[in-house]
Amino acid sequence: MRLKLALATVIVALSTLFALGQAGDPTGTWAGALTTDAGPGGLEITLSRDGDSWKAAAKFRLEGEEVAPAVQDLKVTPPDISFSVLVDRTVIKVVGKFEGDKLTGTLEAFEGDRRLGAGTMSLTRNGQMPPLRRATGGQMADPDFKAKVTTPAYPKRGPKVLFDEAHNNFHTATGRYKPFADLIASDGYKVTPNKEKFSADVLKGYAILVISNALGSARMGEAAASNPAFTDSEADAIRDWVKAGGALLLIADHAPMGSANQILGQRFGIDMSKMYTVDEENYDKPSNNPGFIVYTRESGRLADHSITNGRNAAERVNKIIAFTGQSLKGPADSFAFMKLAETAQDRMPGPDSKPISAAGRAQGIALNFAKGRAVFLGEAAMLSAQLAGPEQRKFGMNYPGVDNRQLALNIVHWLSRLLK
Repeated sequence: MRLKLALATVIVALSTLFALGQAGDPTGTWAGALTTDAGPGGLEITLSRDGDSWKAAAKFRLEGEEVAPAVQDLKVTPPDISFSVLVDRTVIKVVGKFEGDKLTGTLEAFEGDRRLGAGTMSLTRNGQMPPLRRATGGQMADPDFKAKVTTPAYPKRGPKVLFDEAHNNFHTATGRYKPFADLIASDGYKVTPNKEKFSADVLKGYAILVISNALGSARMGEAAASNPAFTDSEADAIRDWVKAGGALLLIADHAPMGSANQILGQRFGIDMSKMYTVDEENYDKPSNNPGFIVYTRESGRLADHSITNGRNAAERVNKIIAFTGQSLKGPADSFAFMKLAETAQDRMPGPDSKPISAAGRAQGIALNFAKGRAVFLGEAAMLSAQLAGPEQRKFGMNYPGVDNRQLALNIVHWLSRLLK
């Protein structure tokens, strides 16, 4: 019996060695092109071993964005490999085969049991993904945005930032909000994507929580998108965490984001209009869009606050544009640093919609909340750097002639108490 077991062990070992010999050792980086139903793209896979266990990291370039989701269900049995990743609510299943210095295979995308599409991959050892292709429509992060901070606020051991990606967020740290995430990371903050429902344990150890455009469902056009993005217990956990000294940046854009985020906003006394805010007098005239509302010191609507003043004259914010959002109203002890004019209105699309005055409301509010701090923004693109439409129009921190980039830095500086 012992002889048989020994022989079986030797056979298994030889089979493994033979397989590795046929495919080569697959550890290292494999990268190349994707061909998918959504268009061409790229994939990079980095494989490593920890004893008998395999580990992998993956990057995808597709539809004008680069994402780096966590690898799940990894199986490596040379020459075969398979794994899955979760991007928003889409599961992508990857199956491949190593042949020398090549890795070829297939991809399938699913939402629940529904198959969304498929594709093929052709990677090489130490290869490169194709350049990030600019989308021809919709919105995408500007790949040319300069996120480097010359003199970081935190050269070492910066505050830990939890960036929410678990609530159908339209903006994520590796997607449309990548320029913001890259900017604060360059400033020394340690950014970690959140993939879990909020609780005291999830929030523990983080200094700042960033939530941008959470939704009630995966697709913004669905009626369910306006459903609460958070449970009551999640909203309570965030409120209690801020009370104890945490710092929240909650960004909720025009409809349906206001309805989806009101459950959390109301924990802090924030009222969201849940509509679209426009100002026919104080908008960016070159854009010809009354939703692109301009805030300046000269007008008095960009108010004097630590967030707008910064630490010195170089960090002083003088002009901001919000790129179509909603209006907010904070509690009596809050401070509106982006104040809407008397001419601002809240509207909904359609001929039967009746405008409502947004006078006395705001699109940027700062709040000291017990031992913690919170900032609420009624528009998200102002802290992004995006390209939109076939013309690749810039909007956000990359829009010419605005101080939105410095505003983004000043907000996180205030939340981390670098600013009083």
